[in-house]
Amino acid sequence: AALVVAACGGAKGGGTGVPESAKDANAPAQPERQSPPAPTDAKDMSLPPVHVAQLSNGLQVNTIVADQLPVVYATLVVRSGAESDPAKLPGLSGLVAQMLKEGTTRRSGAKVAEEVEFLGADLWASSDEENTYVGVRALTEQFDRVMGILAEVAGTPAFSAAELAKLKRRELDRLALSEREPSYIARRTFYRQLYGKHPYGTVDTNPRAVKRVRRQDLARWHREHFAGKNAFLVVAGDVDPDRVEEAAQKTLGSWKAGKRAVPRYTEPPRPTDRHILVVDRPGSVQSVIYLGNLAIARANREWIPLVVANQVLGGSAASRLFMDLRERRSLTYGAYSAISGRVEIGPFVAYASVRTEVTNEALGAFFEHLERINQEPAESEELVNAKRYLSDSFPLKVDTPGKLSELVVELRTFGLPDDYWDRYRQAIRKTSASEAQYVARNYIRPKDALVVIVGQAADFAQSLQQFGPVTVVSPDGELKAKFEDKRPKSSGAGARRGPIQ
Repeated sequence: AALVVAACGGAKGGGTGVPESAKDANAPAQPERQSPPAPTDAKDMSLPPVHVAQLSNGLQVNTIVADQLPVVYATLVVRSGAESDPAKLPGLSGLVAQMLKEGTTRRSGAKVAEEVEFLGADLWASSDEENTYVGVRALTEQFDRVMGILAEVAGTPAFSAAELAKLKRRELDRLALSEREPSYIARRTFYRQLYGKHPYGTVDTNPRAVKRVRRQDLARWHREHFAGKNAFLVVAGDVDPDRVEEAAQKTLGSWKAGKRAVPRYTEPPRPTDRHILVVDRPGSVQSVIYLGNLAIARANREWIPLVVANQVLGGSAASRLFMDLRERRSLTYGAYSAISGRVEIGPFVAYASVRTEVTNEALGAFFEHLERINQEPAESEELVNAKRYLSDSFPLKVDTPGKLSELVVELRTFGLPDDYWDRYRQAIRKTSASEAQYVARNYIRPKDALVVIVGQAADFAQSLQQFGPVTVVSPDGELKAKFEDKRPKSSGAGARRGPIQ
């Protein structure tokens, strides 16, 4: 028995390499594992052509044929959004969008939802800074019917007083909950300070506006902005362009032509030095950090090189900010940066949530990396990885008709040429390290950055003087303290540099 035990032990754990059976001894040797081949350059790809027609009232119709599946997406885009809200009623366009699904002059919202569900379709409405959207998704065989629903919802909303009262209660509850979220407070404060009275400075409505808004306000805004010359339609899927134009003329052709809405902008502030604003939130165990500056309009030809530079800096979990602040220093679960697309000038923003006790170290790390992207070209490997990520992930943005329609909406919103997406990957691959550094120096400016931090100010606010002048306010904007600039004279307006690994 002892021999048997010893033999078993030797065969299992002794590492002698002796076969356990004759079958094992006769088994063919396993081939050595080989490394996968290196990835090749991404192939150029062309999107399906966009068929463009125009209705008699000036509404533009864009059709993309993508017949892999018998589905169709239709998105009606009204070229007015939050930028067109009245000063005393911020968020009005968003309230209009939400009310569109709550009933028409013909039937209630419940009846509309019932028909949409019966057809196995989806219906949505939303708005952003530039546009208001109404969209449907359905099987191709239901295209004519869902176009009728889209036109009815967008063109003849009832704006029921009863439904508006319900919406106002929901919005007030949502705003009350949002006020408890540090990230919401940080984002709202950051954009308000960055843009001033410019419409982009308002990221949400407020309780006063919600309480004040009346049915007449919704109807007036809708009447002024839902017009043929101020809208366009994008349809993508298994459809025929002629059929799409015919259906659009039948359902949307009766809209008044109107005129293209051109909102008037107040110029945003142009700071010449850095400013740090701390929103005191006693009891917070984390600090939410937002920092950045006004950067670039979406249609600017330097947009793509700047996107490449941002990818190196903070565009993903493989970028510098994440790898340093999370992986090396363990200051946060994630640190990122982004360039936001806007018709007018859009922002560069870097952001993270960190433990209160490491707020100063995290802000210092942010400034180190923002200065580095300005002063040094990206290393060859990280530039290749950044461009490959942006280029190779692009096919994921065109793999469904819905995503194709989103790309066309972007073309029309920002006035980009029709072949923009065909050239997009090539433009990314052609971006050099020196070009990425050049645009980063122009559009990522740590010396005149706005910093907003929401957290327990008593633990860190005064020590932030090493980075610039500090103002401490309550969440309501009440001034609580000011601390003067104590940056070293030799550093000018820049942040103190430190080693980056």
